[in-house]
Amino acid sequence: MAKLSVSHPVVLRLALGVGVGLSILAALFVGRWEVSNQQTRFQRQIESLATALQRSLNRYTDVLAFLGDYYVVTQGQVERQEFSNYVARSLNTYPGIQALEWAPLVQQADRLAFERTIQAEGYPNFQITELTSDNRLVRAGDRPYYIPVTYVVPFANNEAAFGFDLNSNPARAVAIEFARAQGKITATGRIRLVQEQRDQFGFLVFLPLYQTATVPDVSSRREQFEGFLLGVFRVSNVVEESLQDLGYEIDFVLYDQNVSADQRFLGRYDAVVQQVMTNERDRPSHSLCSTATHCSRTLTVGQRQWQVIFSPSGNYPFNLNYGAPTTLFVGLVLTASLVLFLSNLNRELTQEKMLNNLKLRFFSMASHELRTPLSTILLSAESLQLNRDELSEAQKQNNIQRIYLTAKRMSQQITDLFTLTRAEVGKLEFNPELLEVEPFCQQVLEELEDNIHQRVSLTSHCQNTKAFWDKKMVRSLLTNLLFNAAKYSPNNLSVQIILRCDYQTAIIEICDRGIGIPVVEQAQIQEAFSRGSNVGDVAGTGLGLAVVKTCVELHRGEWAIESEEGQGTTVTVKLPLE
Repeated sequence: MAKLSVSHPVVLRLALGVGVGLSILAALFVGRWEVSNQQTRFQRQIESLATALQRSLNRYTDVLAFLGDYYVVTQGQVERQEFSNYVARSLNTYPGIQALEWAPLVQQADRLAFERTIQAEGYPNFQITELTSDNRLVRAGDRPYYIPVTYVVPFANNEAAFGFDLNSNPARAVAIEFARAQGKITATGRIRLVQEQRDQFGFLVFLPLYQTATVPDVSSRREQFEGFLLGVFRVSNVVEESLQDLGYEIDFVLYDQNVSADQRFLGRYDAVVQQVMTNERDRPSHSLCSTATHCSRTLTVGQRQWQVIFSPSGNYPFNLNYGAPTTLFVGLVLTASLVLFLSNLNRELTQEKMLNNLKLRFFSMASHELRTPLSTILLSAESLQLNRDELSEAQKQNNIQRIYLTAKRMSQQITDLFTLTRAEVGKLEFNPELLEVEPFCQQVLEELEDNIHQRVSLTSHCQNTKAFWDKKMVRSLLTNLLFNAAKYSPNNLSVQIILRCDYQTAIIEICDRGIGIPVVEQAQIQEAFSRGSNVGDVAGTGLGLAVVKTCVELHRGEWAIESEEGQGTTVTVKLPLE
């Protein structure tokens, strides 16, 4: 293998370079094709949305056109109840209509007579009104003529509009004059509706009516003008109704192109909540459009131009473009297959050699570590069997205790081995339960007292602290750390356990003043079957710290070893409480 890599480096590099280059070119081509497909789909969707919005606006303005035809047929002789009956169906059909109204032209000289006539119809407090700068309705001041709202349906919740002079508001006055001069349906810019108790954007649509059935010529339109039919429409309802049958996850913003920049914003449609919002944000990005104009459409409503700017919402189903990375991946895999094969073969041989070495070390340690306690158990049992009558009760209990402790140590070693084996194959079970930290640690310490010759002191700052831990795992963690601390420390020096807790973490420190761990070996000491070079004749399997590492990782915790050879070791374990 080495000879192959030396003899053909140029060929391998050339193949690698050509393969990578071709793979990148193919991936770029496929990527651009996928992006183009997604942009085309987005364009079709926003075209459908724009069509639906324009169709909805047309339907709303057609309501006024039909109402105008009704006035023409009746020659303008429409009573209040007749007006209400005629528009009732439209109000039930179109949720975006705030009100439909009739506002006749009233000259200054006819004002008082007009007000008395309406008052006689059952509205004793009727008067022509206007809106002050602080949004209060007051009696309208003197002006050459008025265009007061006389019929308003529905009347409920629109009482404030009854009698309101449309000519008193500058925004309406411009649209009124334009509509009267053009003789066409005309919309206003955005307005704060008099009828609304909260701020929201609406717009008015005016249809001028004249004394003749058809629109007179330009020179006589002013003289023959009689009044306006108007619709008060809510932007949000008009938009939301038009999108009921379309489930596209696309946001858009509406702007009026016929006003100054600070008055253009009409609303922002949020596809996630399917509502029109009135809080303006930065203009949306155009991630699915090659240029900003491709994400924009223009709507026409009452001689005005509305701009719609579309953008994908947070839930927009972007196609996962696997083609480009897949093409690149396949190309790179094919190009590097030979190199990877040789590399993998060499790595497998190295791993097999390491595995054989580990097996040899394990069987050697297991033979020694299990044979010694088995010999102790056999000798103690034989002594009990042969000298049963000669041994005192204390001696019998001593042999039984020796058998129990030795068997317990063997059980711990086998448990550690099973823990590492199951963790290696991903089948180690994790069963957390609610534990009281301090009592649990105290219980583990009491269970180990007979196996540890040193004095072990527990200092706790975790009173009344509970944690979701796997009891078996944490017991194994504490047992291995305490056994290690005791095993490699003189009998006359104590071992310390310090518990500290905060709201999220429990910190366990186990400190000894034993032989310590050489600095150069502290990194690999956590691996299975690894032991320090300074352990001498002290028996051990090299599994303890590997088990600790497994338990800590299983609890998503952290741990660290601070050690100085000949001075002792401090192991700090941090486990989350939940």
